[in-house]
Amino acid sequence: MIQIGHILSVKDGFAYMEVSRKGACGSACAVCESTACESKSEFISVPNELNAEEGDSVELFVNDNFVLHSIYKLYGIPLIAFLLAIGLGQFILPDPMERRDLYIFIFGALSLVVSYFILRTVDKKHANEARPKMVRIL
Repeated sequence: MIQIGHILSVKDGFAYMEVSRKGACGSACAVCESTACESKSEFISVPNELNAEEGDSVELFVNDNFVLHSIYKLYGIPLIAFLLAIGLGQFILPDPMERRDLYIFIFGALSLVVSYFILRTVDKKHANEARPKMVRIL
């Protein structure tokens, strides 16, 4: 995915820039009343590999595959862990047990906490892949 960023400042080998994030449908048209179409600005820092200067506009590349895999990991893995934990709780805990459903839910909630820490560890290992890269100065 290619985006355009406007450099606000350069310091210590990093370019601090404003990037306009696209809305859900690409642009805010006059007919649409949804706030999902609004274009919002984000402020990011990117290694200044092209020696761009303050005021320059640059083209940024973001790895689409990494973004899609991150979305899958962020939503899919905790959901699967939650459902598996609830299913396992249904299987392990005896039927006549008092407050069985509460314990099953707690078991599922604990799986979400565990998946959070696992995903956080994995995310730290792959942090460089997520960083946008400057492609060229416009």
